[in-house]
Amino acid sequence: MLKSVFIKLSLIILASEIITLTLLSFSRKVYSEPLVPATSDIYVATGNTLYLITISLAASFLFLWILRKKVIKLEYIILFLKSALCCALFWIVSSLLLEGTVYFREDLINLLTISTFAITLLIFWKKFFLPNLIISILMSGSSAFLIKLMFSDLAVGLLLVGFALFDLYEVFRGPLKHLAQSMHSNEISLLLVKIDEIEVGIGDLLFYSLSTGLAFSVGGEILAATSIILIKLGVLATLLLLERRKMLPGLPLPVLLSVFATFLVSLLS
Repeated sequence: MLKSVFIKLSLIILASEIITLTLLSFSRKVYSEPLVPATSDIYVATGNTLYLITISLAASFLFLWILRKKVIKLEYIILFLKSALCCALFWIVSSLLLEGTVYFREDLINLLTISTFAITLLIFWKKFFLPNLIISILMSGSSAFLIKLMFSDLAVGLLLVGFALFDLYEVFRGPLKHLAQSMHSNEISLLLVKIDEIEVGIGDLLFYSLSTGLAFSVGGEILAATSIILIKLGVLATLLLLERRKMLPGLPLPVLLSVFATFLVSLLS
């Protein structure tokens, strides 16, 4: 079973990483500097990481509160937010990559964005497995691309380390520990990718892809390939440890392995 889960999960992660690397390769010709150059400053980069972690923590507590108080069905909120995020990602990525080219058609992009919302809403509502999986992979890969495009290498590195450590807290002490009680319900299934009996958060896929994107930015194709391998080794180690526990954070081992290798290369280069 472990071998089957590892192979399936590795292929899903690899697909997300390939999307990130493809988009980064294409954008290199247009964007040579981060869209937010201020993140090259260590204080700004640190503040940015703390800010995003705070938002994530607040969102987790809000989801937990909604789940407990049953003010509104959490599944509906997540369904709407995921569809809206798909639209935003499609519009932003399309605009960034196509603007200034002969392929840029604002009216067409807007029409396709609206269509994306309707289509994804239907897919998420009906819980079509394969289309949902494909969309989740596209979302994680393109989100990682946008984060890397916006922030400096320093800011992305701090963000990865920060969220890897934050994931430890979330799973063992934070609201995610309590949300885990509903992991097998329909409430938060749209936030997860299920492989046999293992469930992986879409956010984990995003940070795996972002780690590879950072490696690509620092050391090119060879370091990116190394990062891909290290992430898979970290995932395998996590799966082995998961046989002894019901729940483990998915980020620390894969992400920290990749970031450590990237950090070494940046020091030696």
